[in-house]
Amino acid sequence: MSTKNRTFDLSHRILHWLIAFSVLFMMFTVFLRLTWLEKNNVAAILQENLKLLNISLSQDEAMKIAKRIRKPMWDWHIYVGYFLIGTYILRMVYFYFKGMAFPNPLKKDSSLKQKLQGWTYLIFYFLMSITLVTGFFIVNGPSSYKDILETIHVQSLYFVILFIILHVAGIIIAEVTDDKGIVSKMIHGKQ
Repeated sequence: MSTKNRTFDLSHRILHWLIAFSVLFMMFTVFLRLTWLEKNNVAAILQENLKLLNISLSQDEAMKIAKRIRKPMWDWHIYVGYFLIGTYILRMVYFYFKGMAFPNPLKKDSSLKQKLQGWTYLIFYFLMSITLVTGFFIVNGPSSYKDILETIHVQSLYFVILFIILHVAGIIIAEVTDDKGIVSKMIHGKQ
């Protein structure tokens, strides 16, 4: 499906950008959790700085405080996760009534490029649903399944990251070749 003559209505654009910014925000919270706000790093910073004030803090106490420092940021990860579930459901409803906004990879007359694009989007939406469902049940489900759900949640998220890279690369390639105006159409609805 070429976007040369395609326009994106307001609903499509709003859902696209809400999902995009939500995913980026959630990935940013994961990045912070794994880097600057990693609990062992925060605990070490607490211990080192309190030692300068002649205050001793055990590793266990420092870890508890570090987790509390990170908690508000992680709460936002969860809130945005709920928001993303809602926008994702709206996106699926939109696709049901308006049709897919990407090439159908099952059409026999589709080019190889269209089939690759279509399968990439279908896999993305499938794995995004897995990420959202596992995230929901990590927070709201039985704790006995938490470890396996977290593993699945993280693994499916790796493809979401790959999709974002492919999506941006595809847009750049389209903009510098024969399918110009995609960015304008996703912002304004037309070129």
